Amino acid sequence: MTYRIAAVVAVLALAGASCGDSDSEGLETTNITAGALPLVDFAPLFYAADQGYFADEGLDVTVEVVQGGPVAAQLLLAGDIQVSFNNWLSVSAAIANGAPLVVVANGTYLGDGQGGVFVNPDSVVQTLADLDGKTVATNTIGNVGDITVEALVADEGLDIRIQYVEVSFPEIIPAIQSGAVDAGFLTEPFTTFGRLSGLRSVADPYTGSAENLPIAGYVSTKDFAESNPNSIAAFRRAIERATKELAADEALVRSFIPQYSSVTAEAAEVLVLPEYQDTLRNADLQRAADLMFQLGYLDSELDMSQYVIDG
Repeated sequence: MTYRIAAVVAVLALAGASCGDSDSEGLETTNITAGALPLVDFAPLFYAADQGYFADEGLDVTVEVVQGGPVAAQLLLAGDIQVSFNNWLSVSAAIANGAPLVVVANGTYLGDGQGGVFVNPDSVVQTLADLDGKTVATNTIGNVGDITVEALVADEGLDIRIQYVEVSFPEIIPAIQSGAVDAGFLTEPFTTFGRLSGLRSVADPYTGSAENLPIAGYVSTKDFAESNPNSIAAFRRAIERATKELAADEALVRSFIPQYSSVTAEAAEVLVLPEYQDTLRNADLQRAADLMFQLGYLDSELDMSQYVIDG
């Protein structure tokens, strides 16, 4: 397996991946590039590559690191990558705007304490309401960060306006510390990095309407999925195999995360993990799309069951 780094992030390449006896018979293509972020949610993708699960299915998978869901969607539509781990919020928005994306496998639910809005310890910002008129860094606008924060704003009935600024995850903590932004949205492993850096959380956007929200999984374009159904099915089998294995063994997850990310073994022990999902359910996707509609990010309701590839 090879890993192509497409963003300036501290990610360690996996080497020496074990490969079992692969069988590419019946596959339309054996080469797939998958988009990813160096977050704990992505563990099954890297684990499937490391353990040779893709190779067992006859696939040669390259992982390309991207900045966020909207960027991943653009790369998919351009044909630069064939599959991507993406959040259901970005996927819902892209589909509503006409993007021919389809869902091929499930991923994770949000975990309480996995995300947060962080400020410097001496900041005047003490609560979510204090962010009125303030700048908040998030990895990409129209993504998990600002949407879940806005959901919490609505939950609390606040009339505030937050100015969101796009900053890549590895640069958000330095941006907060330097005063370039007033606050920043972080999700694991950066949530733990923020706490270890002495930053203070003023809100947990993964509560309220977003509590235990089915948040992310794997998508492709409709054309690629329909032209390569056997390859997509093989990808899904490998992902679900890895996800099921990790979901059953928390210690395994924590020991593996430092192998593909900049997370130290010590930090991995205290990370707040998401809930890994190895079953694709339409209701999971629908909850995210419904939240987008309720918040005004979608002009009309979206039936996500129309965009799931069976296999």
